[in-house]
Amino acid sequence: MRAKKFLTWRGILAAALAIAGITVLLWPNIPAEATTVDRAAASSGPVSVCLVTANAPDRERTVRVAPWAAQVLLQQTRSYEGPCASYGAPSALGDGAVRTYAQIAGGKPQTVGITFPKSTFNNLPTAMTDGNHCFDMDGNGTVDPHTECVGGHERPLELPAQLTSLPNMPLKWALVNFNPMGHGPHGIYDTPHFDFHFYTQSKAERDAIRSGPCGLAINCEDFATATKPLAPEHMPKDYKDNGVAEAAMGNHLVDMTSPEWGTEKFTQTFIYGAYDAKISFLEPMITKAWMEGIAAGTNPNRCWPIKQPQQWQVAGWYPQEYCIKYRANRGDYTVSMQNFTNSAG
Repeated sequence: MRAKKFLTWRGILAAALAIAGITVLLWPNIPAEATTVDRAAASSGPVSVCLVTANAPDRERTVRVAPWAAQVLLQQTRSYEGPCASYGAPSALGDGAVRTYAQIAGGKPQTVGITFPKSTFNNLPTAMTDGNHCFDMDGNGTVDPHTECVGGHERPLELPAQLTSLPNMPLKWALVNFNPMGHGPHGIYDTPHFDFHFYTQSKAERDAIRSGPCGLAINCEDFATATKPLAPEHMPKDYKDNGVAEAAMGNHLVDMTSPEWGTEKFTQTFIYGAYDAKISFLEPMITKAWMEGIAAGTNPNRCWPIKQPQQWQVAGWYPQEYCIKYRANRGDYTVSMQNFTNSAG
């Protein structure tokens, strides 16, 4: 009964915040019903939350609240860990839509990612690819979608202008690819999964990577450009160039210590893209099953470190970890990069 009373009090608090538009919750005023854990949390100081309520789901406000109050808002409203995000335009996929977001504080990127509702997993495409990047590689007059097409089903996305206008921000745009049957190498990545690309290369340059008979349906001249070796100091630690260059994509550098290259099945990994001897994109790659397992509670929300090169060719803000999360209070997923540091110093 005591716990129920506390939750009710907290619900009233959340509603009061929403109605009054309060931007700072007095701290550390805690109701008598607060638990020992709540009292201990309050001693750590206020935290940022992006306040979103059911009656105004498109209105977001950054508030500073005591930690115990943040827990209430994150459980009982559509609020999320702050600061509030800026968003890119959505693109339909399945029964939902994917869109980019960025959280910025004090002129520094906090989080850059892609978010989409759980409904996106309903009625996803089932064909191998959308047919946009194909080439008759064997010259037999027909195109086999399983061996002569690449890219799955792609959704190009603009990053928020608030992010791309930041000084020393190398990220330019994003791309989501859904691969209903996966792709090669056989036995490694041939399971349904998503590719979440964050490009340092312009979209015009990426679009100019032609289809052709070399590599993964890529033009042979563009294959040669894509596979130009990076200088050793620019190659991320433990990554290897396997010559996996693809039309409308470029080369893919693979972390050979990632579990799927050993004895474990592929669940998630991080890929670097390269073109013309330069890093061209950063890519979390995640199976559909792994993400569904997060929503079901069998897989955890968590982050992984991103291995870095010794030196970035273009100085600027780069993420140190990537995260995969399901936000139950919002019914959505986030695939993000965070903990940015500025290599320019």
